[in-house]
Amino acid sequence: MEGLSSLVQLANQQQAWVAINGGYFNRVRRLPLGALKDNGRWLSGPILNRGVAAWGERSLPQFGRLQLREWIVSPSGQRLPIVVVNSGYVQRGISRYTADWGSSYKALSGSETGLLIQAGSVRQRLGPAELDAGVLLRGDDLLLVARGGAELPWGPGEQLQLESRPSNDLGLAPHVIGGGPLLLLDGRIVLNGAAENFSSSFLSQGAPRTVLASDDQQVWLITMEGTQDSGPSLGETAALLQQLGLRHALNLDGGSSTGLVLGGSLHVKGRGVAGSVHNGVGLVP
Repeated sequence: MEGLSSLVQLANQQQAWVAINGGYFNRVRRLPLGALKDNGRWLSGPILNRGVAAWGERSLPQFGRLQLREWIVSPSGQRLPIVVVNSGYVQRGISRYTADWGSSYKALSGSETGLLIQAGSVRQRLGPAELDAGVLLRGDDLLLVARGGAELPWGPGEQLQLESRPSNDLGLAPHVIGGGPLLLLDGRIVLNGAAENFSSSFLSQGAPRTVLASDDQQVWLITMEGTQDSGPSLGETAALLQQLGLRHALNLDGGSSTGLVLGGSLHVKGRGVAGSVHNGVGLVP
């Protein structure tokens, strides 16, 4: 999951005729910050109950807010919650990483400890030095990483089981992309920054916008820019989309990330430059 690319390159790799940039990411670490699910596999788990769009093959996306609730369970019934999956969002507690993250995992914070689990059995306990150096991930390996003083009380040979369930059916779809805030649902403006842990300043500022939307008949890939100003606020964006007759809409990463590719060329450049992005959404014939 580590790395950035141009939107044109991402679109061309997938033979997408039309494409917009996707979800949030850490530009310094080049890691995803939100939901990315492809063909049933969580490349990056949802965070902060933020808005997502989810779809199956040849179907319009469905929209809502999503959390992924996971636990690691021992035979004695001890259950510890997992806070994030394959994510650059670093939080106190236990995080889970798989080979979908990449060929290896390297520590994202100080004093991490870990457990490498293979075929449901703890194979190795890992200290900070080993995680700093990097841990190889292959096949169905599962790496548990404890941060901020969280404990992993199990040792080699112990059997552990993963329990995972999404907060709603959006998390069951084979494909999911996260962003936020959610703007429209069933034709109503549902903008609620507090519910998705966005700051009030983020909600009020004007900026170029990228939106994935639906009118219940077609999917819409939308970018917006200001002509004489910095761009619309999220409230103005939601109102405009509603006036256009859209029923559901999700804000994606904006600002300098905003981009629109048509036929292999970049036609919209957020703040006038073609910024590198982590992922995108495209229409592939």
